[in-house]
Amino acid sequence: MTGSFSIMGKIPVNIISGFLGSGKTTTIIRLLEQKPPKEYWAIVVNEFGKVSIDGQTLQSKSVAGSVFDILGGCICCSAKIYLKENLEKIVETEKFDRILIEPSGLGGIEMVSEMVGLIPQLSLMPVICMVDITSLENPKFQRIPIYNAQIRMSDMIIFSKCDLLDSPERQDELVVKFKSSFPDKYSCFVGTKLTISVLSSIDLEKKAEGLNSKNNFLPAPHLTDENFQGRVFQFGIEHIFDPEKLIGLINKYHSIIRSKGHLNTTSGWALFNYTLSGCNFEPCQAKEQNEIVIIFRKNESIQKEEFNKQIEKCIA
Repeated sequence: MTGSFSIMGKIPVNIISGFLGSGKTTTIIRLLEQKPPKEYWAIVVNEFGKVSIDGQTLQSKSVAGSVFDILGGCICCSAKIYLKENLEKIVETEKFDRILIEPSGLGGIEMVSEMVGLIPQLSLMPVICMVDITSLENPKFQRIPIYNAQIRMSDMIIFSKCDLLDSPERQDELVVKFKSSFPDKYSCFVGTKLTISVLSSIDLEKKAEGLNSKNNFLPAPHLTDENFQGRVFQFGIEHIFDPEKLIGLINKYHSIIRSKGHLNTTSGWALFNYTLSGCNFEPCQAKEQNEIVIIFRKNESIQKEEFNKQIEKCIA
């Protein structure tokens, strides 16, 4: 193994957690773009739904790396056996210099951390949590226990979506508010962007007092993906969607907490992203079909057939 970041011959493992839509995939893409040319990384992506939208995005952007998809549940609970199988496969190849794990936005990190610790060839780095800075005053986020649990269980916080704020002063104000709500995170707050240099400093601080302590990883049985449900909607490429109509439809359903997909729109093919803090369409390569994934609270059921009819009304 030739990686400059390997620790005592072990493969460093970075868990990049965070709630749905916090920017985990975008952050991993940035890291891959900065990665030392001679290093080969493995990216383990866990998506709650049965279609890998994030995995497809990473596959299209990845250079000198391999993407391993784990679909259909959270690796912290219902899909943990698949995480173990993928990590063992990665170790057996003996060609990876680093592993990045992106858990589902509905999962914690306690089981993921435990699984990494069971494999002797791996070395767990301090756990990173991506936090959408615009979520800090959004009551929709505060009502979801998993959101706060992910922050509490992490070692380091990276704020995302700072570019959506009006000014640097507003950013400073929100950071101060965050630190008052999570005072134990003050000493390990590292900035607004996760760069390769920050990743290096995290490696060096691996043995710092208090990081990755067992107290951080106490099981939380009530914080599981059992409270949510995902549905996939697929349409032929001949269907062209009106973005404004789709946004209007999603906003009508308060039970929806996340939606994403690849769509043929009136402006061309786009990666559609809806989170509790907003919605956007980013140009992407043409796909073989239109795919939309929605995640919603189970106690506010969405009937697939009825919702499918509503989506059809969004076709231009």
